[in-house]
Amino acid sequence: MFEIGYTTGTFDLVHSGHYELLKKCKSFCKLLIVGLVTDELGIKQKRRPAMNFQHRKTILENSKYVDYVVNFSGSTKQEDYRKLKFNVLFISDEYINSLEYTGFEEEFINVPVYYFPRSIGVSTSEIYKNMIKDVIMDTEIYTSGTGQDLIAYKYKNNSSTIVKTVNIADREFNNTKNNFGMDPNSLPRNWKMLNCLQGNYPNLAGVNPSREVEIFKILKGKKWYPVEEIITKTTNNAGVFYNDYQIRQNMNLLNEERKMGKICYWMLQDNKGKTFKQIFEKCDKGKIYKKILQIINEMRSLGVVHMDLHPDNIIIDDNEDVFIIDFGWCIHRSFEMTETEIQNYNTLLAMNFDLKHFRESLVTMKLESMVPELFLD
Repeated sequence: MFEIGYTTGTFDLVHSGHYELLKKCKSFCKLLIVGLVTDELGIKQKRRPAMNFQHRKTILENSKYVDYVVNFSGSTKQEDYRKLKFNVLFISDEYINSLEYTGFEEEFINVPVYYFPRSIGVSTSEIYKNMIKDVIMDTEIYTSGTGQDLIAYKYKNNSSTIVKTVNIADREFNNTKNNFGMDPNSLPRNWKMLNCLQGNYPNLAGVNPSREVEIFKILKGKKWYPVEEIITKTTNNAGVFYNDYQIRQNMNLLNEERKMGKICYWMLQDNKGKTFKQIFEKCDKGKIYKKILQIINEMRSLGVVHMDLHPDNIIIDDNEDVFIIDFGWCIHRSFEMTETEIQNYNTLLAMNFDLKHFRESLVTMKLESMVPELFLD
């Protein structure tokens, strides 16, 4: 029986194989020290641990096989020996004949090394694979749009997170300035002609899709805006680089360019329930209409105008609380706009375009044959 034993490991998503290893180590020594891999080293070695260092440390400290836990950030076993003065070293059998453990310095040459095989049938990597498989199996397209789909990642308690990706093309990225505003002379805008029942309204500029990311900063924390976080992912794709004339003739080309974007934003939001369209026949429509009107007024007070508000962009939970999604076709007064866009923005505000577009969408979807009285001018 040795006095002090030492082993190292990440011990992420602790499972039975970890405890079998610790039990074996402890059977050879009176006191077992574990060098726990730090989060930073874990990222360098394989992947970011699912559990952070403090969580993993707490689990090990509460194991009956472990006496002390120390940080392990990549030091050599010789360096660890000088600090800890252990009498025996335990490592995985994958390191047999490794120079690190056979070429010890003189002071370390009498410390025995025990090589333990990995547990069969269980591993953290396998747990990761199964988790990913479960997520894929429980994933569905929540709704599809002209840009990106909204993906719902379901969990066993029926709650889920909605993910929407927003891709920024290379030239959009390079020409972005002033809080995601676009240089009006650098890239053609995304124009959307809205032909509503009561006549043609001015063209609406969706412009740089990163404006949806900017909307998050403005509306973050609003209970009716379910987006919780935006994760930025950079890519190495160069983009397709169609010329301006081609893009103006066919906006699908710009969409193709965005598929090979420079940056991709992942917008994470709670799945708050079903769309207004899905529950239309069963809900208290008068109550929901009032809440929608309150939200529209609050958005306006913040300078945000939702230009594509319809029953598929309104989510209702079990308590009939209302949540608004899909701000890709929105305008905010802080955005850099051309003079024509500013005029259109003011015109759309003056004519209550958001209200009109919403109530007319009800008729278009054949949900209401008459405009709700609440939304009359």
